[in-house]
Amino acid sequence: MKKFYREGKALLVLLVIAVLLSSVCACGQEGTDKQTTTQSAASGNVEGTTAPESTKQVIANFNETGYPIVNEPITLKICGALGSTTAKWEGNSLFEHLTKVTGIKFEMDTYAATAWTDRKALIFASKDLPDLFISAGLSAKETAQYGGDGQLTVLNDLISSYAPNIQEAFRKYPAAKAGSTSRDGNIYALPIINVVPRDLHNRYWINTKWLKNIGKEVPATLDELYDVLVAFKEKDANGNGNPNDEIPVSGLINTSLSVESIDALVLNALGVNTNKGNYWRAVKDGKVYCKNIMPEYKEYLKYMSKLYKEKLLDNDVFVQTNEQFNAKAQQGVVGCFQSAASYITCGTEIGYDYTQFDALTSSLSSTKMVAAGPGVIFNIGAITKANKFPEATIRLLDYCYSEEGSRVCYYGEENVGWKWVDKAAGTWNTIVPKGYETDDQHRAVVTAILGLPSWYRTEFLNGIENKDTAWLNGMTAKYSEPYFELTFPSLNFTQEELDITAPIDSDVKSYVHEQRAKFIIEGNIDETWDAYVATVEKMGIGKVMEIVQKVYDQYQEAMK
Repeated sequence: MKKFYREGKALLVLLVIAVLLSSVCACGQEGTDKQTTTQSAASGNVEGTTAPESTKQVIANFNETGYPIVNEPITLKICGALGSTTAKWEGNSLFEHLTKVTGIKFEMDTYAATAWTDRKALIFASKDLPDLFISAGLSAKETAQYGGDGQLTVLNDLISSYAPNIQEAFRKYPAAKAGSTSRDGNIYALPIINVVPRDLHNRYWINTKWLKNIGKEVPATLDELYDVLVAFKEKDANGNGNPNDEIPVSGLINTSLSVESIDALVLNALGVNTNKGNYWRAVKDGKVYCKNIMPEYKEYLKYMSKLYKEKLLDNDVFVQTNEQFNAKAQQGVVGCFQSAASYITCGTEIGYDYTQFDALTSSLSSTKMVAAGPGVIFNIGAITKANKFPEATIRLLDYCYSEEGSRVCYYGEENVGWKWVDKAAGTWNTIVPKGYETDDQHRAVVTAILGLPSWYRTEFLNGIENKDTAWLNGMTAKYSEPYFELTFPSLNFTQEELDITAPIDSDVKSYVHEQRAKFIIEGNIDETWDAYVATVEKMGIGKVMEIVQKVYDQYQEAMK
């Protein structure tokens, strides 16, 4: 009887302790719930295979709509690469503005762009994650890998619940949503959307004074371009009395692809939708193909080889640097080239003597085409699993997609980085305070250039009162935009697919680059073409195209 009493008493004590522990745990959970929701997309699905259901169980400190986002300040650790013109994020008025509007403070961890790739890998390997990556530059492979293993938060439900501006951007630009959606159906990172037409395409320039001197018009076909280039070479087109110093076409033809001569201009004229002359996938009528073994590519090689042989194409294009090319252009001896702006390449003294001429036709294609990108920089910002405030963070990013937020992200706060010239007319200009030589210098301290995911509004950006911008806008509107066709999209592959395609891609790219130089320099294209095509096919390009076709079809579904 005493033994039973002692055991019963012990059991009672244990029960009391269990109840007390249960109460303590409940209180602890209640305290946690005051800081974050009970289940969010960050914590509810660490495998990242499916988007978790949102509980919409909000915290007292969090506002689902309106600003500030939080009533009491919270701090997010942000991490990323500094832009080439941005010295630091600390003290940057962009982040001060974001704190003022949202109530969110920032602890910053930044790295030079040159060191970011290696540092990024180390951060993920260590699992010591920030709350938010910005200026992240995550590849599709990295996004899928780190999202799939739970280090990046699934954003689908967060966007649906708390991000109306991101939803609107994705509705308006389906390519931005499709390119941001991993193969598992989840969105792990957000993009920058900038669809200003002047920024979507390559710009090809030809000297109008040279044209006047030789008595010709701006060419409209590849044959007319050839005739113009011959005249540039033979008729002292620059009028300096030296008939042998003109270089009709210059640029670069190499693997860096910074300025690729007129390669894509020729390919577009032949009916190939690409903005590069190198190895690339293309699509026609929904079917993916490797353009580098098509008849149109053969004609491109023959055209470029003829220009090279006749020294109409600068024979240094395979070896010169961008700096060397610019130096030639600034000497006033280059008649035709591709660059962001002629006045940047040639200098302002002669840069405005050029006009764009971006859309040509040919014997193979009577349709004018200008290959245009989607205007999306993918995987700029991503919330991590370390983030205790995913709802507040997605609302912060959603503010960056708002009209006001996008202006602050791109040019800084109103009356700090820019000011209205005529608000009713939508015109404005940048502010260059004393102590700064250019607006770009000042912009580097009022915004993290291209650092935060955002949606830059075309109407606002086109309103800048800047003669150069207005000039480029006019050129694009006349010579390019009417003929825009979207280039092949950026696709997201699984690791298994990359294991198959990447080695083949690498081999084919190397071979195509090598043969392109050989074909253009040496000719003999008709004689060696069949053997070249057979080699590419033997390397396995058909298997790559089969996989790419499947992924492309899924991408098209995600666009709907």
